[in-house]
Amino acid sequence: MASRWTGRLLETEQRQFVLWLPVLFGCGIGLYFMLPDEPPVWTAPAGLAAALTLWLGLRRAGLLGLGVSIALLAVAAGYADALWRAHRVAAPVLERPLEVSVEGRVREITRSSVGRPRLLIDRVVLYGLPAARWPARVRLTIAPEDLARGLAPGMRIIAHARLMPPGRPVEPGGFDFRRTAWFDRLGAVGFARGAVLAVAAPPAPAWQRPGVIVAQWRAAISAGLRARLAEPQGSIAAAILVGDKSGIPEEATAALRASNLAHLLAISGLHMGLLTGFVFFTLRAGLALIPPLALRLPIKRVAALAAMLAGLVYLVLSGASVATQRSFIMMLVVFAAVLLDRPAISLRAVALAAAIVLALRPESLVEVGFQMSFAATTALVGVFDWLRARRLRIAGPGLMRRVAVIALSSLVAGLATAPFSAYAFNQSAAYGLPANLAAIPLMGLWIMPAGAIAAVLAPFGLEALPLAVMGQGIALVLEVARFFAGLDGAVQRIPATTAPVLLPIALGGLWLLLWRSPMRLAGLAGILAGLVWWQFSTARPVLIVAESGRQLGLDGPKGRVILNPKRERYAALRWLMADGDDAAPEDAASRPGFERGRGWARARIGRWRVEVLTARRPDATKTRALCTEGVLLVAGGLRQMPKGGCLAVTGPLLRREGALAFYDTGRDLVMVSAQRRGRRLWSGAAR
Repeated sequence: MASRWTGRLLETEQRQFVLWLPVLFGCGIGLYFMLPDEPPVWTAPAGLAAALTLWLGLRRAGLLGLGVSIALLAVAAGYADALWRAHRVAAPVLERPLEVSVEGRVREITRSSVGRPRLLIDRVVLYGLPAARWPARVRLTIAPEDLARGLAPGMRIIAHARLMPPGRPVEPGGFDFRRTAWFDRLGAVGFARGAVLAVAAPPAPAWQRPGVIVAQWRAAISAGLRARLAEPQGSIAAAILVGDKSGIPEEATAALRASNLAHLLAISGLHMGLLTGFVFFTLRAGLALIPPLALRLPIKRVAALAAMLAGLVYLVLSGASVATQRSFIMMLVVFAAVLLDRPAISLRAVALAAAIVLALRPESLVEVGFQMSFAATTALVGVFDWLRARRLRIAGPGLMRRVAVIALSSLVAGLATAPFSAYAFNQSAAYGLPANLAAIPLMGLWIMPAGAIAAVLAPFGLEALPLAVMGQGIALVLEVARFFAGLDGAVQRIPATTAPVLLPIALGGLWLLLWRSPMRLAGLAGILAGLVWWQFSTARPVLIVAESGRQLGLDGPKGRVILNPKRERYAALRWLMADGDDAAPEDAASRPGFERGRGWARARIGRWRVEVLTARRPDATKTRALCTEGVLLVAGGLRQMPKGGCLAVTGPLLRREGALAFYDTGRDLVMVSAQRRGRRLWSGAAR
């Protein structure tokens, strides 16, 4: 009986198996990134060989055996792809901070979070270091801003700089910038000290010149948009059209984030879809109005090819970020289906796009952009496929039906992306649905069409009017964002949790969307299990110590207390965000918890007394006097462990382990380090 039921189930679902191949491929990628230590390279071919052998043995063992063997082969392929990609992008990484003269070619000019010009340079030379230790790319922040005037992509510059390796997590379990930098081949970050000088350089090789020319075009377009439109509309237009978000004021960014409209600033599937959709439908309608062309040309295919070309141009001019590459691949899949007279938007198209993205850039799996993009797309396509299969349609007059479709789409996409957004940003927008309901039609029917028309007319000098129209649309979106961001309870803060919590939620959602039989409802149990797990996995440390040992965050009676709001501000902000706390570091520093003095601070954690010495060279006599039983001594300036019965945090310990977190069990303080993920290629320990 059971075997008969299993057979019927497999026959019903066999057409859905192909949709699980990218999921299983992603599971293999996830396995690689979850490992605590870097695996040997030989494990990739060994895993593939074992899975292939199993497939050869089970391919005639029935549908179930064949499915299991193919699933394991997909997992092994994903693991191998991630491992090989990590080794393929390997480039030197700076081992320690140093002052050095750095020379290189300006690849990109952006701005830091505080508005300072920031250069990404490649073809790097570090004077005084052997060539084998020169990073492939260096990111250099310039202050003051005057020193960046006259710089442009393609120029070769030289500067004296303070360079550092890419930073470790600011707390254990936090975002690891080193991993992102590793796959971007970014080997050092730092600050220019003094003037940045342009130097003569031989012409770039022919294969590199298109990249330089595109970077110069992007910079010129961005500057032109800011010159023609009032701020912040000009900077937002630059973000939408060429991916340059560097000039957007913090006030506008905060309002967009609080209203769940910040995704409008990042060139993603929404922007690519709106632009290519506008080109496709406009050109198709225009050709249909010309009978000689409509009768002789396959206008649907012509419009699809034109939309693909428009998407390619948009990809290039926007800087070809990873998110835009994902959107472009998805767009190609959709319009390729149009060319082949296949359903343009289906779960198979989404699965194919995901497979291509993961094969080319397996590291995308652990990036929030990929997670949110494909969560929203899969949910939207799955829900509307379900409605279509049951012949359920949204009834009503044309305008009301369109509004209802947008509302349903916003609701579905919001629910699908909410766990990933909450995990990554520690907040949710209470009014995200109505804000998107108001803003997305403005983006689709006003802003993107005006931008596309401006791009077409720009070579003829006729872009002024459509740009003005675009600016008015952006101004309206900002008004929407500010209105919803200003409502009481607009932002709900969410404490940080652990990454594995997302696994049952993601797999449960996929189970619900990809299967066809009633067993799909089992996915709801996975989602519920993940949400329950989330509630019980948000324990925050009672004390966090920054890698320098000179900044601390204590869990006090009124929330996290920051030792010094002027020091290591980024780390302090991240700690507060992870607590689900929207206080500024200055406000958090005024909370009770620390006694402070010149060069010292004191606090209490249960039965433990915390003594902090912030001097670069703590007094040895004072250190010995403080190092007693029941004392946690934090002194980043100490070069060796002090004598006594204290638990000591010294400079060598912090340099080896990174930031530290302490948890109070009632009997002991348990210490967790930022280096706990072990020896990985990007951690510096496995190279």
